[in-house]
Amino acid sequence: MVSLRIAKVFIQRKNSIGVITLRLLLIILLSSLLIAPSMEVFGSSHGIEGYSETGCNCHGSNPGVETYVEIIGIPDNYSHGEIYELTIILSGGPQEAEQGHRGGFNLKASDGDFSSKDSATYITENGEITHDHSGANQRTWDLEWKAPYSDEDVRFTIAGNVVDGDHQPTDGDDWSLESYTSYGSKLSLSDQILQYSDILIMMFLFGIPLVLLYRKKS
Repeated sequence: MVSLRIAKVFIQRKNSIGVITLRLLLIILLSSLLIAPSMEVFGSSHGIEGYSETGCNCHGSNPGVETYVEIIGIPDNYSHGEIYELTIILSGGPQEAEQGHRGGFNLKASDGDFSSKDSATYITENGEITHDHSGANQRTWDLEWKAPYSDEDVRFTIAGNVVDGDHQPTDGDDWSLESYTSYGSKLSLSDQILQYSDILIMMFLFGIPLVLLYRKKS
């Protein structure tokens, strides 16, 4: 009888723990659903990625008629390994607000590497570049792009967003898309060596000690 009572108590406690766990999971799920919309707005003011070809359609389903985004500094034909100074300019759209956000962008290149020149921009996990929160209070940005060691053409796609400063993705905002192509050229022998310079250095640093160790053992 005693053992039976102990078993019943154990089962009741186990069931109560299961109910508590289920309730906690439901609370976490509902909380995440409530937080998700606010995170999306937060993410836009702190920059975005993956919109360089589709546009900022959360600020309107169609691009603005007289809103433009331009990149100054992209070479017609890039030189391998060269670093280029680029400037992004937004024009048109709603009048700039005296306070608050004024614009943003998302830029992607099919090859090469972007780098920020100041805290107004940052590089995303996928290698694109966008504005940071402080960078949303302007409509021009400076950055750098390092050309690849490649003979392939590089395609740049950019979405620019011009906002009215009310901190809401409304029809008062406008956006625009643009694309550019920088043409590649045949790699020389020296460029091919530079292309794999990192690998060659690693082989030199680790390969020679391994060879010496092997000779010593043999």
